Amino acid sequence: MFEWFLGGGGAGTAGLERMHSEFGEMLDAGRHAFATAADAFLGGTDPETIREDLFKTDKRINRAERQIRREIVVHVSVQGAANFPACLVLMSIVKDAERIGDYAKNLFDLAKLAPHSPAGPYAEDLAALKGRVVVLMSACHQAIDASQKEQAKEVIRAAQKIEDQCDEKVRGLIGGVGEPEMGPTYVLAYRYFKRVTAHVRNIASSVVQPVHKLDFTSKFAKEEPDPPAE
Repeated sequence: MFEWFLGGGGAGTAGLERMHSEFGEMLDAGRHAFATAADAFLGGTDPETIREDLFKTDKRINRAERQIRREIVVHVSVQGAANFPACLVLMSIVKDAERIGDYAKNLFDLAKLAPHSPAGPYAEDLAALKGRVVVLMSACHQAIDASQKEQAKEVIRAAQKIEDQCDEKVRGLIGGVGEPEMGPTYVLAYRYFKRVTAHVRNIASSVVQPVHKLDFTSKFAKEEPDPPAE
């Protein structure tokens, strides 16, 4: 879907490449916001020390979203409908990128409201998940940059596994497994982690799906990558 981002010297190429760059900056900012907020929630950082940086990053994400939307309108008005489907996709995935910043703020708020920092097996599991989500976000950015379909499919499959794990933990907590005092806090944390991951998956779907199938990725869970050559 995004081969047109890579240029080719046609009319409007500079504008398309600028939107590509701005969207990449949104992804990087979202990864930073999530990682920072997750560290604060997990107890590795005092929330107050990251408040200003987090909220400035979120504002930067929001400004980039508005700027890209304006540029899409101008591009379609000037260049015509040739890239209209891809512009629709970009309009959708910039919202996914913007929502990652919102969930980072939710995690920050949870760090402030939680009775204490996570501890024990759930803390270890959430810390490991945080690392996997950060890696996933980097891989998604790379797949978008190169319009790399196989890498995008790998991102989708990895995201679905993370989402399934989050759902399993939530079911266990609601069923009474775990620490009663922190149970609601862990449920919210897993939900926020899942939603960030789902938005990353939606973004990756733009590399492999046409506009009318954007966000629909269940078929990729059934696909397995080719085995390595011997």
